[in-house]
Amino acid sequence: MMESRRYEMVIFLRMLNDSCLCKLSWKCRNSLLWMYGRWIVLLNNITNMNDWTWNTQSVMATLNASCHSEWDRGEMDYYATPPSATKKLLENETFSKFILEPACGEGHISEVLKQNWHEVLSSDIVDRWYGDTLDYLNDMNFFESWHWDIITNPPFSKSQEFVEKSMDIIRDGQKVAMLLRIQFLEWVKRNAMFKEYPPKIIYVFSRNIRCAKNGDFKNATGNASTYCWFVWEKWFAGDPIIKWIL
Repeated sequence: MMESRRYEMVIFLRMLNDSCLCKLSWKCRNSLLWMYGRWIVLLNNITNMNDWTWNTQSVMATLNASCHSEWDRGEMDYYATPPSATKKLLENETFSKFILEPACGEGHISEVLKQNWHEVLSSDIVDRWYGDTLDYLNDMNFFESWHWDIITNPPFSKSQEFVEKSMDIIRDGQKVAMLLRIQFLEWVKRNAMFKEYPPKIIYVFSRNIRCAKNGDFKNATGNASTYCWFVWEKWFAGDPIIKWIL
């Protein structure tokens, strides 16, 4: 009986995630999960399901929301970009011949760029057998300036620093494109950054894309996050344009 009820809970959470959860704002999503979690606790007390421990991590882990599961974080926040995501960006935006990819991982973005006739300077803070091993945020001797565009999928925990550094070193009129969760738009501390560096275009993926933890696409699973390509152009002043890509 207890196993059956637990199974029903998991199925309900999966259906909730697939059908409507991703369409809600992040605040509404967390509130809904909190209320449902309290219901689980109540049911647990009634049915003596003592082996079910409710907290935000257990609920979000059931939903495959990697940002809320301790065990689900990639090494150095490394989540490889599926080639299709970079191809979609190139279908909608034009970039300079030369590209800097400062969080290249194993080269998933860089290889797609090369296939589309771009020359790519690839680096990463971790040696993953691709590109140069460099600390983009702190290696001032190497990354003092860049005359062309930048495309990358930065560690989400350092995403604001990546944006600010990139906008600081590129020339006027050059572009920065970063694959980020839509939640990057939140957080009051980013308000000053968005005022100084407003994105020119935000491409929202209408379908879930699967970034692979530690580059393991064979075991990559969907999650509750919506990804976007944020595109900045140095000295752009205005309101961002929102576009959806399939």
